[in-house]
Amino acid sequence: MSFSNPLDARLLKALAHPLRARILESITDRGEASPVELARDLDQPLATVSHHTRVLRDLGCIELTRTEPRRGAVEHYYRSVLRPLLDDAQWEQLSLMERRGLAGQLVRRIFEAASAAGAAGGFDAAGAHVARVPLALDERGWEELSKVVADLLSTAQTIQERSDARRRADGDDTRPSELAILHFAVAGATPPAADAPGRPTRRGRSSRPA
Repeated sequence: MSFSNPLDARLLKALAHPLRARILESITDRGEASPVELARDLDQPLATVSHHTRVLRDLGCIELTRTEPRRGAVEHYYRSVLRPLLDDAQWEQLSLMERRGLAGQLVRRIFEAASAAGAAGGFDAAGAHVARVPLALDERGWEELSKVVADLLSTAQTIQERSDARRRADGDDTRPSELAILHFAVAGATPPAADAPGRPTRRGRSSRPA
């Protein structure tokens, strides 16, 4: 969670409902989408998706881009106006209940997507990564790592923008992927001594699974 802007109440209302958050994320990921497409992708009733899409539109999180006639009806296409991302400063403005609710929603979606990807061979390719690194940081170390994570997210966005430019210019193929980062305080854990011999520093790293 990087960057720094005042907390937008519209975004908070959008992310407060799990399905609205997924709809906003899907529209952002696709660039443009209709409720019909979203209902199919999210495996949700069209009436429910249409309702939450209208809520997002009324909140100003998405906007209508075009319409197309479909079998006697009109299909509406939307693009996102607000990115579904909170930076550190915005996160601190949320209540404890709001933080836990939003974090719980996102963690569940991350593990659902990662599990499905793993079953389909999503970690088979060179360059795929899965890692677990136990840490015991002081306050300065925590802040340093938080900045590294924020910088990585910013770099990932820059890489995406360059990739988009090449695709528009040259029609390059794309490889859909997902970057998920979890860094969290471990409840009830006893940190190892700083000078403990054989202290683990990295576990579970795999870029080329067997």
